[in-house]
Amino acid sequence: MDTYIPMRGNLVNDPRQTVTATGHKVTKFRIASNGRRFDQTLRDFVDTDTVFMNVTCWRQLGDNVTKSLRKGDTVFVYGRLRFSEYEDTTNGGGRRQSYDIDALTIGPDLNKYATSLIRMPRELPELPEQAQDTPEVAEPAA
Repeated sequence: MDTYIPMRGNLVNDPRQTVTATGHKVTKFRIASNGRRFDQTLRDFVDTDTVFMNVTCWRQLGDNVTKSLRKGDTVFVYGRLRFSEYEDTTNGGGRRQSYDIDALTIGPDLNKYATSLIRMPRELPELPEQAQDTPEVAEPAA
């Protein structure tokens, strides 16, 4: 069973779009998220530890993210949580673990932004030319 999570965070970098060997577009970016809690000893709110999450967007969602979002933007991401393990060959080796989100939907935080929706026009397939539906009218005899 897949696990789906919502997450709010700020983009750490601009989205990067690439094309896979099979020709599918994929867009990736990273977000940082932290909470706030009330500290009784300080009698004030403090930030909690920051969580960094990689986000992957496919096809049209990736196109829209690339056109719309930039580093520093605050977004809500909802998607499937993925866990992976890998060998870190760049930083001295060793096994590393990461959690990533395969995004299903992404939206701006409207507490911070006002936005206008732009609907992308549908690309409809071209229909073959059809015979005219109107019957030909015979001219009256003289």
